[in-house]
Amino acid sequence: MKIKKILNNNAVLVGQNGKDFIWIGTGLGFQKKPGQPADESKIEKVFVLHQKNAFDKLSSLLENIPIQYVSLADDIISIAKENLKVELSETIYVSLTDHLHNLVKLYQQGLIIHNKLSWEIKKFYPKEFGIGKKALHLIEERLDLSLEEEEAGNIAMHLINAQLNDDFKQSEDVKKISKKIRDILSLVRMHNKIEIDEESVAFDRFVTHLRFFFKRIDSMKREQRSNPLLTYAKEQYPSAYESMKLVEQYLNIELNGDEQLYLSLHIQKLIEND
Repeated sequence: MKIKKILNNNAVLVGQNGKDFIWIGTGLGFQKKPGQPADESKIEKVFVLHQKNAFDKLSSLLENIPIQYVSLADDIISIAKENLKVELSETIYVSLTDHLHNLVKLYQQGLIIHNKLSWEIKKFYPKEFGIGKKALHLIEERLDLSLEEEEAGNIAMHLINAQLNDDFKQSEDVKKISKKIRDILSLVRMHNKIEIDEESVAFDRFVTHLRFFFKRIDSMKREQRSNPLLTYAKEQYPSAYESMKLVEQYLNIELNGDEQLYLSLHIQKLIEND
């Protein structure tokens, strides 16, 4: 395969049959010129991104930073894909690579990026935060940097923002969603005069429900379905039902019957766990 562009000594852009690839490997671009065949025996990683914008940005990024950062980002993303079992936007290769490069540069200058949402991310997005912690081990191993756990939250943020299906794009960003989850928990706690056990299964299920709840929020406005079990829930769990109505007021939205029922039942589980 012939080289179309030298990105740096260790990365080249190659093309064949109208398709472009980024090849990474020690010395792949050293003393090479466009039009020459690339040495396939030196390939360590291959990037085939289908989103042109992401592909162009990654190519541009590789012209300015060492390949170790894109290689590290790729390994972290592979761990995320294996554990999260969700589709990630290809822009994650650009955003995470750039983040890792800037992280090291700032660290060397004695500057640390603090994440004010670290607690919320750890509680509301435990899987992504766990991958962030695994990333810290890779960073220490590859770059000889020992970082605080707070940085796991920064990496998790990139993974959360990369989980972009159409519904999520039209929804709120992760900071706003985290704030709304925190506010709803406070609302439930104060209305029911309870202490919520954040280590409980009920808490984990409630937060998970809210995460997907916000992904569905646009369709909720269009589907005004009723649910016959809602009357039963209202009679049996009046405090949970009232809490659900307060959540509607807070969000300024009228939920359909299914959503009202599910939210009421999840709130009831929080109350019972007290």
